[in-house]
Amino acid sequence: MDRRHLLAYGLIAFGVLALLARAAGGTGWLWLGVVAAVALTAYVNTRTYGFLLLGGVLAGSALGILLTDLFACDGVFLVSLGAGLIAVDRVHPLQQRWATYLGAVLAALGLLAGLLESGVLGSTWLPLALIAGGVALLWRDRGGDRRFPPPQRSVPTAPPPAPASTPSAPTTGVVQDDAEQSDTHGESDAR
Repeated sequence: MDRRHLLAYGLIAFGVLALLARAAGGTGWLWLGVVAAVALTAYVNTRTYGFLLLGGVLAGSALGILLTDLFACDGVFLVSLGAGLIAVDRVHPLQQRWATYLGAVLAALGLLAGLLESGVLGSTWLPLALIAGGVALLWRDRGGDRRFPPPQRSVPTAPPPAPASTPSAPTTGVVQDDAEQSDTHGESDAR
């Protein structure tokens, strides 16, 4: 890519950002986006996880502020912040997946907030269905409804104890017949 292309891409990016700033009615998101771009560029150059985390969180926040301004929906901010954290884990996966889990929770909360705000979950039937489902679960656990029996848990049983072995007489290498054994036992009883 030569300098003419770099200049062309820069002009296009600046024009798109100017249009978005005008449509959103403010530039607060733009400054977060610039800092996010700097942090992500530092990550590309150094491969330091801290720069990626900072860039992902700031980019998600900048996008969230922009989309909240454009669509007037509060849940969008949490969804975009969660998406930024999930993107961090996808770019640089670690053994601990905390960024994905936190991002998924934030995105789910954002979706729930957006649905509540839009009125989709505001009908009377959904809360009634949730209450009925909870009561049915409680009723099943109390034993009132046996159409859905609780799952059977198998408890492992201990193996039976080994039979007790009788101690054998010490061997001397000489085999005694039954008559000799009774004589030796008889003599010991007589003493």
